[in-house]
Amino acid sequence: MAYKLAHILTIVSSLIFHLSIFRWIAAPVMKRISSTFGKLTQKKQVVITNSVMSLVHSVVVGGMGAYVFMYPGEVLPTKLWYDSPAVRYTGCIFLGYTVADLLVMATHPAQYDFMMLVHHLMSVFGIVAGTVVPVLPYCSNLVFLQELSTPFVNLRIILYELGQKTSLLYKLNGVLMLVVFFSCRLATIPLWFQLSPLMETGELYTVGTALLITIFGCMPVVSVFNLYWFSKMCKGAYRILSRG
Repeated sequence: MAYKLAHILTIVSSLIFHLSIFRWIAAPVMKRISSTFGKLTQKKQVVITNSVMSLVHSVVVGGMGAYVFMYPGEVLPTKLWYDSPAVRYTGCIFLGYTVADLLVMATHPAQYDFMMLVHHLMSVFGIVAGTVVPVLPYCSNLVFLQELSTPFVNLRIILYELGQKTSLLYKLNGVLMLVVFFSCRLATIPLWFQLSPLMETGELYTVGTALLITIFGCMPVVSVFNLYWFSKMCKGAYRILSRG
């Protein structure tokens, strides 16, 4: 079962929506919120507007991921083939945003980051593989659940660029970022082993090459990236605490 017209329209709408936030909405909003924004260099303004775009996306996708995780219905680790509209449409939103962020990277060299580029390319590959057909929605939703940590990462970047790194909000957000990042991106890694019964019966190997590459290739790499980023967060937190 390929994407329906509604899925394609959701992807395109998500792409346009997120690019609109980056290009036309984020900057005026930030100017109203903070007088500092307008005094920053163009490079820093781009960093902030890109973070705002990412924050909006992650609230939506992470929120949907959390909802499905708490109220799974038929979205279970042992359910191989199941068409969950919530998961598939969330995947379409995720895909549209990821393409938008890749375009921002391509047009703004200051936003280029090799690890993030690899992460995004694997995300596009994996999300298409996991949502173009209704297979293993539980695994796709675990990816969406990880996005719950991203708003805190984005807020940290925004506050830092606005010169608020000594504020109470910055420090409180840093604590929440560590807790949620660990809970949603690292503590969920063992949940992937719930696929073991499907591996034992051989059912898992019927899902297609692309999804198998995602499960056994892309996801381990993403997990390594998450461990690396978490270690950097811990080092940053240690430096702040040691100074205090």
